Amino acid sequence: MQTTKTSVKRVLALLSILVLSLVTLTTVFANEVTQYTLNTEVKVDGKPLTADTKITTGRVLEATNSLTFPDSQAINAGDTLTLDLPKELELVTKLEFPILNPDGQKVGDAVTDPSTGKVTITFTDYFSKNYKDKVMSLKYSVRPNAKTWTDSGNYTFKFGEETYKVNYEKYVGVPDDYEYKYGYQDQQNPKRIKWRILLNSVQDKLNNLVITDDFSDNGQVLVEGSLRAVRYAQQPNKIQSENELFKLNPTDNFTKTAVFTRNEAGQITGFTFNFGDNYNWPIWIEYTTELTNDLPKGTKVANTLKWKATNFPEERSITKLTRLETGSGEGSGDKTTTTTTTTTTTTTTTTTTTTTPEPTTTTTTTPEPTTTTTTTPEPTTTTTTTPEPTTTTTTTPEPTTTTTTTPEPTTTTTTTPEPTTTTTTTPEPTT
Repeated sequence: MQTTKTSVKRVLALLSILVLSLVTLTTVFANEVTQYTLNTEVKVDGKPLTADTKITTGRVLEATNSLTFPDSQAINAGDTLTLDLPKELELVTKLEFPILNPDGQKVGDAVTDPSTGKVTITFTDYFSKNYKDKVMSLKYSVRPNAKTWTDSGNYTFKFGEETYKVNYEKYVGVPDDYEYKYGYQDQQNPKRIKWRILLNSVQDKLNNLVITDDFSDNGQVLVEGSLRAVRYAQQPNKIQSENELFKLNPTDNFTKTAVFTRNEAGQITGFTFNFGDNYNWPIWIEYTTELTNDLPKGTKVANTLKWKATNFPEERSITKLTRLETGSGEGSGDKTTTTTTTTTTTTTTTTTTTTTPEPTTTTTTTPEPTTTTTTTPEPTTTTTTTPEPTTTTTTTPEPTTTTTTTPEPTTTTTTTPEPTTTTTTTPEPTT
């Protein structure tokens, strides 16, 4: 019984080793691709960035990365490549986009991460099959990094193999007297847009204030729980920036008084605040919308704010647009006919010519153009040679083969060794 248990344990141990071995063999380890050449181009409004170009805080730029890989760099499915942005630039939002060849085959997937300032590429098996002349190009949005460019002035930075010189102007938006609004894509979710509103920065008295906001354009809906509406106490001077408010504590939060507008699906597409009398208070409203439709790169989505007060003759409004940033990628490779195939084809042709030894040994054994050799495989082989046009030679070989040649031009010699054998000197039919 003890022997049986020991045997079972040994079998189980062997099976465990076998399974572990199979798992080990089937595991594919991804590698980081390190051999490549990176060329870059940075544009603003479709024009290359130069030393004469003036860019301001928050200005969106388009970066292009062109990658060239040597044939010796193997790239397999699951391998990755990471690009680091220079500290002078930052990514606008997290983007995930495919890299396709001209026929639509996926070469890889790219992800931009604003939190790390890195662009990561994960390859498919395309380059393992098309390993020659491997190239790739990525396009995505960047902007000046305000944490690095803290003051206006001329800056120089390097990106890839290129060096850029720019004229940077630090800009802080100054709110209008009554309404100020802007929007931007969420850094971690490109389908979400954050909207910011500052009302009554001049701190006027507004009677029976009613605030209405509509963000239904291009299928936007409110991310529920993101709405926040607060007011602040009157300050000695006009509010010059939103950062001034962030240093203060709000005196009232009236978020829950919002009346929502909904679409047929029940999603919120706008809101209204019946605020009442505003006694010289600045108001701050912020919220996030989410896109319910996939929109093409460069689409501008609108958001309209309206407000009215009984001591103002007309309703006032402000509409702001936010451009959606997306990325794109292209790649291609090639493959060549293997050396084995080419060699095989050449060898086959040569062999055919060499290995066709026609039974025309006659051609090889007849050096003179006027000499004809005829072989008659009779039991008593007879060979007739006619070297000259007018000379006939007849040879009747004995069992020990005797050859008789008559070289005279006008003499015909006939040898008849047996009384019953006659040899004729016209051997043409056997040639």
